[in-house]
Amino acid sequence: MNTQTIELDIDKRGCGNNCIRIAQGEGGGTTIKALIYDNGGELSLSGYGAFLVARLPDRIHYYRGSATVSGNTITYVCDESKLASVPGYTDEAYFEIVKDDFLAQTERFALDILRSAKEGQQPAQSWDNAIDDLIRRGENAAAKSEQAVTDAGRALNNANAAVNICKSATDAANTATGKANAATKSATDAASAANAAKTNADTATSAANAATNAAKASKDSADQAAADARKAAEEARGSVSADRQFYFKRITDENGDTRPVLVDMTVS
Repeated sequence: MNTQTIELDIDKRGCGNNCIRIAQGEGGGTTIKALIYDNGGELSLSGYGAFLVARLPDRIHYYRGSATVSGNTITYVCDESKLASVPGYTDEAYFEIVKDDFLAQTERFALDILRSAKEGQQPAQSWDNAIDDLIRRGENAAAKSEQAVTDAGRALNNANAAVNICKSATDAANTATGKANAATKSATDAASAANAAKTNADTATSAANAATNAAKASKDSADQAAADARKAAEEARGSVSADRQFYFKRITDENGDTRPVLVDMTVS
């Protein structure tokens, strides 16, 4: 598009013969490319910022707009809605070069602002797009703040829902724990009963074994007594005369065993 190139020196010894012509009603229709020098030598603008500054033709209002830098070149795309808000001629235009606390100005150049044939031009006023940028930042911050409030409300609702879910889960866990405790108690009681039954069974088994052993011992004693009686009878037969008669009877002792007992003896 329409690019106009000028050379400017920060020593400000130029005569201001450079003139840029722009027109009302355009939007970015003109690009100003300024080659910057320092006492005739190219000035490296690396790390610097740059602004176009111009007093408008009404000699009352001004405009200040940001530009880009590369090497020793400043490039500014015109914002005609502001820079060309007042038609006419002004020779008070220059570039500011800034870095931290450093600020330098170039020599002046002229702007010839052509009037638009259309009616209803925007009233003249001072413009500084650095201030506009601050306003935009404020508006963006306000919008982000409103969004943050909305997001916070949504997050709070989600948190409340999560709390309710956690409460329900806790109640369910408590119920399950109660049932588990009851089941554990039942199991413990059953185990205790089983242990008691086993103890009783062991006791009964021991008693039965003891009774069996006692019965066996009694039977052995009875058998031995019967054997002794038989032996004594045999011995008696051999030592007693034939005219004697012996009378025996069998008795049952307290253990249920029977044995012969001599009850009478007669002579025939």
